[in-house]
Amino acid sequence: MYLNKVFFRNLLVCSVLAAGFSACSEDDDVTPVYSVTFTDKVPDGCTIESQTINFTEINTGAVTTVTSTDNLQLTAGTYNVDATAKASYTDNGTLTEKSLRAVAQNVVINENTHSISLDWYFFNPDNSLVFSEIYVSGSLNATGKGALYDSFFRIYNNTDEVIYADGLALCESKFTNATSITVLTEANKPENNFTAQTIYVIPGNGTDVPIQPGQSIKIVDQAIDWTEQVSNALDHRDANFEWYDEVTTGSVRDTDNPDVPNLDKWFSYSATIWLPNQQCNKSYALVRMPEGMTAEKFLAEYNGDYTYLSSTGKEMNGNKAYIIPNSWILDGVNLCVAQDFKMASLAPSVDMSYASIAVENTIANRAGKKFCRRQAGTSPAGNTILMDTDDSANDFEVVSAK
Repeated sequence: MYLNKVFFRNLLVCSVLAAGFSACSEDDDVTPVYSVTFTDKVPDGCTIESQTINFTEINTGAVTTVTSTDNLQLTAGTYNVDATAKASYTDNGTLTEKSLRAVAQNVVINENTHSISLDWYFFNPDNSLVFSEIYVSGSLNATGKGALYDSFFRIYNNTDEVIYADGLALCESKFTNATSITVLTEANKPENNFTAQTIYVIPGNGTDVPIQPGQSIKIVDQAIDWTEQVSNALDHRDANFEWYDEVTTGSVRDTDNPDVPNLDKWFSYSATIWLPNQQCNKSYALVRMPEGMTAEKFLAEYNGDYTYLSSTGKEMNGNKAYIIPNSWILDGVNLCVAQDFKMASLAPSVDMSYASIAVENTIANRAGKKFCRRQAGTSPAGNTILMDTDDSANDFEVVSAK
């Protein structure tokens, strides 16, 4: 929802006078200048505190940059407008600072039209890559009592520049957002670090995995056609990557599609195969590992052993995990069924809330549904900008996975 805030500034049209004349003649070769009227639409709860607006005249390439629209005048022409702002944002009584952006294209300024509408949306300049889709619940199997392993994550380039995904890690939280525990070890508290139980990394030498502006890559559990098992399931043969767990003991085996590259497995809590939490109550993070970081170095230096108080007040040791500095996280999403939410595995600076797939935790409520990030606007290059407010309840909607 948006709140219209209309600021009227100098509605009179001003003509530039030729030297020595009190009025323009038909022979004047001077481009008229007009005062501009603005209509600003800002998200509910936002107040713009500062802004920078670039007006690029399409025909000449001339750029006018302003930090205030008071008494603004522009020469006649056709403009592309790109604006960024800092805003105070109040959500449930909590005041924070947010970045906003607005884009308008082919805006005509002439004697008949001298108004500009700016539709501001939340914008995070630091989050170049984001989760655009998360599907962990799985499709109902043939019996209708369980779910398939046709889960996937889609990673989207939310910029107008090519971003390389080499070395990007897909991580699942150790802590469950539907369980109430008190973490005692300082390093494992969400406000300090993200405690991960699975870490899979996109291979590459730095420029092997480009994601074009406005494009995405798809990472799946098993890159097979699941519709061969159930018609309402998904076909993942178009995946860019899959995570593969080589298992040599027991009866459980993973399926490897040789035509789809595998992620590098740095760590998984599972002794067999990793299946993202189908209850939809874990947290997931996209992590940009520092340059030069290797699996061996990470596992040696970022041990995440911890202790915690259970719901009964008993001090206990947690299972094996690793800690990831919050500063490494490009994007993070808390998930939980609404009736079960107890705690968030990600710091509020990463995700202020959580995305809920349903109110009640039943397989019928979860299966076949994915989290899909909402659209916020259009970039100057014409690419879709996805909403990224670091508030998953606001950023995501739940839709059919098919």
